[in-house]
Amino acid sequence: SPVSPCVSQSSSSGIRESTTHSPRMLNFNAPPLKNTAAEPVWKVLIFDRFGQDIISPLLSVKELRDMGITLHLLLHSDRDPIPDVPAVYFVMPTEMNIDRICQDLRNQLYESYYLNFISAISRSKLEDIASAALAANAVAQVTKVTTVTMTA
Repeated sequence: SPVSPCVSQSSSSGIRESTTHSPRMLNFNAPPLKNTAAEPVWKVLIFDRFGQDIISPLLSVKELRDMGITLHLLLHSDRDPIPDVPAVYFVMPTEMNIDRICQDLRNQLYESYYLNFISAISRSKLEDIASAALAANAVAQVTKVTTVTMTA
């Protein structure tokens, strides 16, 4: 079954090709290990509507679970803290999304934060995240910040 019934029909082939890195992103951007029978690291996937529209047609709930995704939640939904689980974010770097990520850091919702932005993020927005992480004493929890560039 798909992640959500809300699927964008306007996805271009460029976006689909760019998201071939989805499994890598969901495994903390580490290269895939060959011939390993290790259990996946359990994690939470946080996405905005745009990220959801990209992932939904590509990965089923079963495939997400096989990659260790125990929950997939919208960034702007009400979310409870899960302090012993890492979170993988897949979002556009909008002002509203950055504010919410900063709020998540302040509320210490997760064990660690892997921030994957769908387009380039400005220096000022990166500084906003850094300031929030510093103020929340969560700098060490922001483990990775990546831009997954999408081409049309």
